[in-house]
Amino acid sequence: MRINDDHLSRLLRQGYVLVPGFLTADELSAARENMLRYVPTAEELTATPERYSWVFDEAEHLQTEFPFSGQALNHVSTHPEIIDFVSRLLGTRRVVLSQAAIWAKYAGTGDFEQGLHLDYQGNTLVAPRDDGDYRQVNMIVYYTDVDDTLGPTYVVSQEHTRDLPLWPTHRTRKKDPALYRNERPVLAKAGDLLIFGMRTWHRAGAVTAVAGTRFSHHLVYRAADHGFQGYQLWSRLGEKQELQAFLERATPRQRAAIGFPAPGDSYWNAETLAAVALRYPKMDMAPYRQE
Repeated sequence: MRINDDHLSRLLRQGYVLVPGFLTADELSAARENMLRYVPTAEELTATPERYSWVFDEAEHLQTEFPFSGQALNHVSTHPEIIDFVSRLLGTRRVVLSQAAIWAKYAGTGDFEQGLHLDYQGNTLVAPRDDGDYRQVNMIVYYTDVDDTLGPTYVVSQEHTRDLPLWPTHRTRKKDPALYRNERPVLAKAGDLLIFGMRTWHRAGAVTAVAGTRFSHHLVYRAADHGFQGYQLWSRLGEKQELQAFLERATPRQRAAIGFPAPGDSYWNAETLAAVALRYPKMDMAPYRQE
């Protein structure tokens, strides 16, 4: 169990927790290699900036969303240890991934600093509850070391903010100086995992380093039963080859985490089993044939 009960208790108390060394060395290496299909290394950008002019055009928005080409990033997005933890936290096995994106930031290319904010406006039609299966879980997996010069995520412990109204969702340093006095930077190593809640005030820090890059992977999980929450419905991407490849290779629980019917679901009958097998010829349908 990589995310243990101590991590869980700190998350409930503070609204955030850093899990050091969440990824194994092999998982980290594979994810970084997979990410480099989409973005250059800092050294490549410095050596041939003309080749990567789009980095400077979209410096603050170098994000690519799930599903990914290659399997390593898809695996991290639906990591069994993450699914298990979210299930424990929410008290239900019916959990789904509602957002997954990789993000690259390069020193000297843009202004990455944000103000303290909450993320819930884009993830629910109402206001966030922080109990039971109403919780939504934000996560950041780091693929590079992040020191105080490479845009660390700043967080404010909920021990300081439990009585602070959830609206407005964005707070300025001028109007809410006390909130900023209580913020702390998350200094992470490659392979670490940051978990925080929808009611946790946070922001992206400035990238002040002369050189370097920050590679990260951002996830949101929620309970499947609350349809008024969630950023993405993955079925809208069902025609993408990357999603088909992922579904054919994933475990049943990983598939369920993006909304695929689980084994034993009432959806499955002789007709649907045959039709889904035609759509995904490399998928092992045996788990769905069980009575």
